[in-house]
Amino acid sequence: MPDEASAPESAPTVPVPVTAASPVEEPKPIPAPTVISKTAHSASGPALPAALLNAARRIADTHRAEHEAPITATQLGIRMGVALPVATAALAQL
Repeated sequence: MPDEASAPESAPTVPVPVTAASPVEEPKPIPAPTVISKTAHSASGPALPAALLNAARRIADTHRAEHEAPITATQLGIRMGVALPVATAALAQL
């Protein structure tokens, strides 16, 4: 029988769960994707992709030819299917 007198009295011990090393490694954080694209920069708004600016330019040119007036940001946004701030930025960069 073990010598109970020699064991120091302390708070009851709480069993610590033992976890076995699992063969599955913990997932590593995935870095944010790096987007490399041609963009146009403007001090008046965010950089927009070249493809978006090309489409905006084509729509604006067509509008001017048909109506003999420049297109508005609202009209450009509707024609392109983009939000007004994006259309405004695109129009400012044309």
